[in-house]
Amino acid sequence: MLGRYREPVRSWIDPIGLALYRHLHLRPNHLTLIGLGVSLLAATAFIGARIRTGGALLILAGLCDFFDGSLARASGQVSTFGAFLDSVIDRYSDLVVLLAIVVLYAHMSQMRGAIVAMAGLIGSMMVSYTKARAESIGVRCTVGMMERPERMICLIAGALLDLLEPALWLLAVLANLTAVQRIAFTWRATRDAALLRMLLVGAVLLAPVAVVAESEAPGIESQPERRWAAALEAYQLGDVEPLIREFNTDEARESVIGDHVRYLLAEALSRGDDLAAARAAALSVVDRYPKSRLAPRALLLAATLDLRADQDASAQTVLVRLINAYPDSPELPGALYLLAMTAEALGQPDAAALTYRDVRLLTPASGYAEGASDRIVALQAAGVRLPPLTPTQRIERAERLLRSNVPDVAMSEAQGIAAEVKESAVVTRALRVVADSARNLRQYDVAARTLGLVADRSSAERRAALKLEQARLYVRAKDPARALAGLDAVVAAGSEAEKAEALYLKGLVLEDQAREAKQAKAMAEARAREAEATAAYRLVATDHQAREAAAASLWRLGWIAYGKPDMQGAQRSWTRLAELGTSGAYRLPALYWAARAREQAGAAGAADLYGQILAEAPRSYYGMLAGGRLGRGQAAVSAPIALPPEPRAALTDHSGLARVVLLRQINLVEEAAAELEGAVQNAASDPVRLYGMAGVYVEAERYHMALRIMRRHFQTLAATGDPTLPRAFWEMFYPYAWRDEMRDAAQRRGIDPYLVAAVVREESSYYPRAMSPAGARGLMQLMPATARLMAPPGDLDDPGFNIELGTRFLAGLMREFNDPRLALAAYNAGPKNVRQWMSTRRTDDIEAFVEQIPFDETRLYVKRVVLAWDEYRRIYGSP
Repeated sequence: MLGRYREPVRSWIDPIGLALYRHLHLRPNHLTLIGLGVSLLAATAFIGARIRTGGALLILAGLCDFFDGSLARASGQVSTFGAFLDSVIDRYSDLVVLLAIVVLYAHMSQMRGAIVAMAGLIGSMMVSYTKARAESIGVRCTVGMMERPERMICLIAGALLDLLEPALWLLAVLANLTAVQRIAFTWRATRDAALLRMLLVGAVLLAPVAVVAESEAPGIESQPERRWAAALEAYQLGDVEPLIREFNTDEARESVIGDHVRYLLAEALSRGDDLAAARAAALSVVDRYPKSRLAPRALLLAATLDLRADQDASAQTVLVRLINAYPDSPELPGALYLLAMTAEALGQPDAAALTYRDVRLLTPASGYAEGASDRIVALQAAGVRLPPLTPTQRIERAERLLRSNVPDVAMSEAQGIAAEVKESAVVTRALRVVADSARNLRQYDVAARTLGLVADRSSAERRAALKLEQARLYVRAKDPARALAGLDAVVAAGSEAEKAEALYLKGLVLEDQAREAKQAKAMAEARAREAEATAAYRLVATDHQAREAAAASLWRLGWIAYGKPDMQGAQRSWTRLAELGTSGAYRLPALYWAARAREQAGAAGAADLYGQILAEAPRSYYGMLAGGRLGRGQAAVSAPIALPPEPRAALTDHSGLARVVLLRQINLVEEAAAELEGAVQNAASDPVRLYGMAGVYVEAERYHMALRIMRRHFQTLAATGDPTLPRAFWEMFYPYAWRDEMRDAAQRRGIDPYLVAAVVREESSYYPRAMSPAGARGLMQLMPATARLMAPPGDLDDPGFNIELGTRFLAGLMREFNDPRLALAAYNAGPKNVRQWMSTRRTDDIEAFVEQIPFDETRLYVKRVVLAWDEYRRIYGSP
């Protein structure tokens, strides 16, 4: 019953799991075993009639069980075995505690209490057993109110409140009632399978499949898909025979989804006793479709079937084939671990130990690495001798840990290597791992100092580049003195490109120092720093014109002049930038602000510059601003390609789409999504087909995937505003799902629903389960702590709830800052930062303020949302 609150609770406990991992270096299985130990202590307390002590110890045991999952997620050690071990240990913990209470009442000669406790023990075991047995036949059985959390709470409350026997009565009755409820649920789910399949398929599945078949693939015969969908539905309910009957035919095996058919057939056969047929079906996936992403999974299944049949040598052969043929597959960790297990079973302990070590070396962040470490310890205790790891093996493991996003462990191991190893090349690699890990952990000072050691050990040709990287780290560590010293060294000894980049970065550091001096009212120092920054930028613009740093320097020179205010100087810098061959992304902003500077200086020619923007990118951010300055309506230029009105028309002859459509028709939705992702990667050079694939994603309501394609491949096309572009193009580029929820929430808060739509597009790309690295969740990327301040706990992945809270938060920012652009900046960077920027700004012009937001992410965020807001009104606002 309490399981329904798992997701909201997870946002509270995951930070604790992260702290346990980082500071105490605990592993999930450690916490699980600690919980068992505490449960044994609680049982001892109950036997000794120390009931309140037992209750207190149960609280501690419950906390261990509560946090082991969050610890596994935080450390990246979530594994199937870990979940299995946790479940088994939980059963042991329940058993020993309730058995101890039976002993307690028996010692006290209270037979009634002992019988009730025994009934509670039986009920507790049956609750777990009925769930496990139901799931083994394909029924997901989570009904009932007395699951493990409720049982723990019941026992703890009874022990602490001296109401143990009433608590046992409650536990015994409700636990056994839950078991009976699960038996009834499973019986209803499995009785009269033929009738159940007919009802489910007819009422739930066949109607949607028919609609999809008519709308998506009218040329495909519907009858096989209906039969296959019905067979899959029955299979998911525990009946394998329909799937075996339908998929064990040439029609199914040779269809466009033959690899999926064969793999599912192998799985279905494996549930029965025909292991040989199941193995043959699994191997046929690899033999017939060696490039299928299911091939390594099928080999792993075949090896598992060999192990079930006690054919360890055969399993070993299959696993070696998997490892050699698919070394980069996700199945590699499991294959290596199984290979080591087969070696143990075949009496090859030395080979087993070496293979377990390969698990630790090649997949150090997988859930199998911990189990492999434990097996190595056991084998060594049995007399197996492993040669020590070479320095190269050790550093390769540390590098893999870093690539697997486990920087703290990678850093610790690399520091040990650097301290113990004498080989210069290995030490240099270890120091590089330490530096990169420290940067990922935001320990920028440590990263910078370590990178200095790498630079000292590197060749003269690489040293300047490393010093430049070190200077950037010192900037992030807020150590400008060391940053400037390093940049001067790069200017003195670096290549032409490195000198240009170092001078530009030096200008940025000096500008930051000038701003800080102004805040401290040290105006003379501020002017001196600004003059030094100007000199650095000018040197880049003069001596390194072919470099991107020259364009960035001219951009900054324009803003320094604009702030004085020297409009003539500003427009000269920006005009020169717009004409520069390397202006790139700076061209449109340079044209716009050169025009603004000309207007403010009273000079002619501003309209011509605005016109240039509208001639190049009228539906860009600067095109929108330029059109507003000229008082023009919607402008457009011709697009370089033509797209069909209906996206599906772009895929009429695409064989990969047939696989996607058929998988969706038989309700293999996740498999269809994976196939579509592969098709997108193969069509990267064909924009028309990419447009069609984005449409397929929209049909599946995977707006974030469609938007990823549109942003990556159609940004320039959208900026043209070409009226011949179909409406479907614009609706995919600016999706508007959950519009009723947005409209209602916006009306309640008095803001424009199209602004909310634009924020959702930028925050989550319309993916309701989006989660940022910082923990922000849902469509409007709300932090759980922020959400708790506004409403009772709820599911932030729920679109309606998330939109309601996000809109409320945005409306509050609109009231405080009284300008949408400032409110958007606060939504992204936080109100505190925006208040600080407002207090030190040089201008009341909000457009100019946006350009000078210190955070690159926030500055671009505001521009993108403002443009999207305008586009949403254009696309959806007209009748």
